Amino acid sequence: MTLPGFPTLLSAPPRGSVLVLAPHADDESLGCGGAIVLHHRQGDHVKVVFATDGAAGDPLGHYRDCDYRELRRAEARRAASILGIDELSFWDYPDGKLAEAPDLSERVGALLTTDRPDIVYRPSTLEIHPDHRALGVGVEEALRQYRPTCGDFCYEIWATVQPTHALDITAVWDLKRKAVEQYESQLRYNDLIYMGAGLNAYRTLYKPSAQYVEAFEAR
Repeated sequence: MTLPGFPTLLSAPPRGSVLVLAPHADDESLGCGGAIVLHHRQGDHVKVVFATDGAAGDPLGHYRDCDYRELRRAEARRAASILGIDELSFWDYPDGKLAEAPDLSERVGALLTTDRPDIVYRPSTLEIHPDHRALGVGVEEALRQYRPTCGDFCYEIWATVQPTHALDITAVWDLKRKAVEQYESQLRYNDLIYMGAGLNAYRTLYKPSAQYVEAFEAR
């Protein structure tokens, strides 16, 4: 029996080509890294777009003597090789100012039109970080305007969602963790592994036999 409001429990993600829209390099691993690995194992093509350049991610200047934007890209590439991502794209909007991008929804819409993904993963409009929220809003505007036929799943980063689907990622948690570990520049500021593990462990409320679960809200 399925309880009202209880999410659909998944042992594998839906099949099809995948587009992950991430505000910053590391959000893809934190928000849906387990789902990405499972898509890869199914043979699904996975493309990740990073909306911002990540330039604001070093407020204390630990990396002032290097090309910090390229460092963030290198971290993303290493994480991608672990998760099984097939294609990366860097849009390089200014970090922290994504809400000011006048063409964001149009650019997302154009991407949806050309790539025609079966499944989209993206931030929720309830996200706390302004870049996360701006990307969520931009995707929703693009979906309304361009009306592509695709599954639309919000993942969790800085805010939780009202889950419609819960995906058991226990078997691939070690790969998700390893991908997050590639973001050394961000781990200097926040223990993303501890926080991500806590969130994914908390979501096992929906499947107590699991150790780690990613939750999504289908829109």
